[in-house]
Amino acid sequence: MGDFALLGAAFAFGIGSALLPVLLNAELYVGGNAALVSESIIIVVVLSLSVGTVIGKAIVFELARKGRKAVARGERRPTSNRWILTLRSVSDWLLGLLDRPYAGGLAVLASSLFGVPPLAIVTIAAGVSHQSRYVFLTMVFLGRTAQFLAIAFVVGKVF
Repeated sequence: MGDFALLGAAFAFGIGSALLPVLLNAELYVGGNAALVSESIIIVVVLSLSVGTVIGKAIVFELARKGRKAVARGERRPTSNRWILTLRSVSDWLLGLLDRPYAGGLAVLASSLFGVPPLAIVTIAAGVSHQSRYVFLTMVFLGRTAQFLAIAFVVGKVF
């Protein structure tokens, strides 16, 4: 029962960290688990966390996509929030790359692996762009899983 609870917690944390990346840091979660749990279960924990992260990012991606469609229909709400305006300028820069099928996928993979540019911003920009949902989610899964396994290796010497 304890292992299932650990996997469920990793899955829920993955969703939460995708939705609230400033409050819930998935990298710290992996590091803490790698230091505390056995080597045999950490890989499954990483996969559970990755799947949760992908589901959370899919939610943000779809919300951004719906927002783009609302703006295209003219349902624009005025905003004076400086953070949103900064996000828009960064997103405009990323949109050029994310609209391209291969370069956009590589941008998402790089963001998922290294965190530069931040995946939270890339997720919104990819949702607003014409990025393929399947390419986006696949690259997020591959990048986050590789990053989490690398952290687990460094902290817990998994492999």
